[in-house]
Amino acid sequence: MPPGFIAGWFISLKINIMTALFIEFTNQIFWEGYAEQLAENDPKRYTLELNDFLNTYNYHE
Repeated sequence: MPPGFIAGWFISLKINIMTALFIEFTNQIFWEGYAEQLAENDPKRYTLELNDFLNTYNYHE
């Protein structure tokens, strides 16, 4: 296994988990499918909202 493989894998897993939590969070406060619709219709705003969520919950890559 190359050096850093486990660390990179863990970071990727953490990003996937936090993204899933963001989608679930927005489903609960807005409506089912909000994040997916936002990502499709306004990707820049989706990225801003996702980053705000990650920063709020102290996610650091």
